[in-house]
Amino acid sequence: MVIKHLTDDEVQRYVVDKQHCEVKIVEHIHYCEVCRTKIEVYQLLIKGIKQQPQPAFDFDLSKMVLQQLPSPKTTIANDKALILIFGFMGIAFLGGAIYLFQIYFDLFEGIKTIFIYLIAITAITVLVYLLIDLYKKYQKEMKVLDLY
Repeated sequence: MVIKHLTDDEVQRYVVDKQHCEVKIVEHIHYCEVCRTKIEVYQLLIKGIKQQPQPAFDFDLSKMVLQQLPSPKTTIANDKALILIFGFMGIAFLGGAIYLFQIYFDLFEGIKTIFIYLIAITAITVLVYLLIDLYKKYQKEMKVLDLY
């Protein structure tokens, strides 16, 4: 009869958690003296490890680690310059579009002037609102990145 002994993993699993072991492992341990000896050795090892005192440093490890970390570099974002650049680019783009498409402005001849102003003011208000919202989201995300 060929007896295949349990692997070290199976023996360790039995020592740590007898309740959830497979039935064939428990039966093998019941009949095999070699595997029971291994179990006793592992139980002694685990008991010895648990009896050892917890390691303690005579210095403050967290303080030493924090001293070795690089200090965060604070940079001031030049948000006002960014706003001016985008503003000038928008005005230049709008001016170029008006210059290039001025031949099509005769479409507005039949519309009263007040309606043109209302349409323009509404469009500008919506664009300004969207740009402010976009800028606030940008600032919030930059604050989140600064925390890390």
